[in-house]
This record gives sequence, C-alpha cells and structure tokens, in this order.
Amino acid sequence: MNKRRIAAAAGAVILVVGVVAGRERPAIELIHERAPQVAATGDDGIDLAKLRRGEASLPQVDPFASIKGVEKAAPAPQGASKPTAPPLPFQYFGRLTEKGKTEVFVMRGGELLSIAAGQKLGDYRVDQVTESRIQFTYLPLKTKQSLDLPAVN
Repeated sequence: MNKRRIAAAAGAVILVVGVVAGRERPAIELIHERAPQVAATGDDGIDLAKLRRGEASLPQVDPFASIKGVEKAAPAPQGASKPTAPPLPFQYFGRLTEKGKTEVFVMRGGELLSIAAGQKLGDYRVDQVTESRIQFTYLPLKTKQSLDLPAVN
C-alpha cells in the first residue's frame, strides 16, 4: 500500500510539472515569430558599428615577453655562428699538499670537489692540473677552457 501512495505522488508531480511547462512558450517559438519581422525590415536591433574593431591605438606588445626569466630570443645573425661553451661552472677553492701529494679543490654551486686530471665532472673533463691553471674540456662541443689559479706563496 505504501508503494501505491509513492507511485501516485510521483505521478501527480509529473502531471503538475507537465501542465506548468505547457503554459510556457518554448524559446524556439519566439524565434520563429520574430524571424519574419527581421527578414522584412532587416532590423534585428543589433548595432553592428559597436561590434567593429577600430584601429589599435596602443602599440601591439607580446604578452609573454615579460614572463620571469624568459627573454625573447635574439634573431640569429646573418652568418651561422659556431656554438660556444657556457662559462665554467667551477671556482677555485684551494689546494692541500700533504706528504708530497697536492690536492686541488673547486666549488660547483654549493658542492666542494677534489679534482684530478682525467676526471669527468658532468659535461666537463679535467684535462690537466698545473700550479697556475686547470684545463677543462666541455665535452658536448669538445671546447677547451681553463681556470687560472692564484700563485702559491
């Protein structure tokens, strides 16, 4: 008996919604009623002059040019330039001589490194360590670079 009451109540709600919805005029009917009037007069009430774009009064600017850390790439020069190695990421830190053996230290960012000839450090290879300089090769371009060392007193 309870199920019958629920079914009857649901049917009544559907009937009321259908009656209320039937009283409203669908939007499509309004469009069809207005269409002959627009076709006859050519006036749809829209001012097209307001929709036209005028000439730009301000210079056009690239909105992405000012994004932090992003610069527009400079146009390539007329002649093809040879790629160059980036600056050495190493800074001389010091050297330690103990029992006749000298160890040379460099900093890369916040990292302290002990280096020796033949050692590979990322994209760099240590070619030679002397009293006055450290010779590196930037491996991707096979470019030689050197880091001058201060004189030992």
